[in-house]
Amino acid sequence: MMTFHDMVSREDVQNAMELFDGCAAAGEILYKPFQDAGAFEAFFLHRREAGLSVVSLAAEDGSAFASGCYAADADKGYITFVAVRPDRRRQGIGRAILRELEQRLAAVSGGMAKRFEIIFFNPMNFVWTVPGTDGHEHPNAPGVDVAGGGYLFLKNCGYRDYAYQNSYHIALSEYQIPADIQQRISILAEKGMEVVLYDRDRHTGLEELMDSLDNELWKREIMENAAQPDGGSPLLIVSQGGKAMGFTGPLSVQENGRGYFSGVAVHNSCRGNGAGKVLFSMLCSTLKDMGASYMTLFTGETNQARNIYEAAGFHIVRTWADMRREEKCK
Repeated sequence: MMTFHDMVSREDVQNAMELFDGCAAAGEILYKPFQDAGAFEAFFLHRREAGLSVVSLAAEDGSAFASGCYAADADKGYITFVAVRPDRRRQGIGRAILRELEQRLAAVSGGMAKRFEIIFFNPMNFVWTVPGTDGHEHPNAPGVDVAGGGYLFLKNCGYRDYAYQNSYHIALSEYQIPADIQQRISILAEKGMEVVLYDRDRHTGLEELMDSLDNELWKREIMENAAQPDGGSPLLIVSQGGKAMGFTGPLSVQENGRGYFSGVAVHNSCRGNGAGKVLFSMLCSTLKDMGASYMTLFTGETNQARNIYEAAGFHIVRTWADMRREEKCK
């Protein structure tokens, strides 16, 4: 009977990293390979986030490893990764190490973890590479890749889908604002609205707008950015008579060339006029001008925001399943 232990030795780390990177090289996973044992060990063994308990297990013969975590602010464990060496698959090892991981997570949680999930809320997020691109990356995977073998494995282990996330991508090198969006810009102008860069000396109502959107993460980032002595990173707004009625940003270009923004939203009173689609297309154009080579994002399958992204020219490059299993181990 196969036994599993905490992944602590250098040999455990090396075997696990080679297995992970081998899966990436074979195209079985989209995750970016580690290639460096120190980085791999830091990710799976030495996390220091407050309230986070990480469990990483290795098979006694080095044929498999699994990792997950329990966050103290939740009543569930998160499954991060499970892998079995190709020559040892279909022998029950993957199922066995997953069950051992679930039991260990339930134990470290003090019995609080009654549910296990694979979802973007997992604090341990992998960078993944968009297929068919020149190394374009996204900073986290929002679930289980439905095109990968892990999806069926988890289904066979009792995990069930409860939501789907679509990852979108666009290359910005030749981005142009679509013709129909240009028409919407003219329509907005007729109604006294325009999309412009926010200027705290000229525009009002930003904090009022953020309060109306009821998103504390957005509000904190946007207001802290706007309060910077130099005005902070660029922020686009829908301006109506100088008052902020929508936003997107703050805008920045990451080291890998990815254009970043925190969020996009329009005040209820301005919806239905295409302001959101104009705002987002202007976002893409501005990031291109700032030097971004691409953008990636994800949203729920049923989220109406997908209409905005698709109108701007984004395409779905991957679909992910959010999955869960109720804990049955006693």
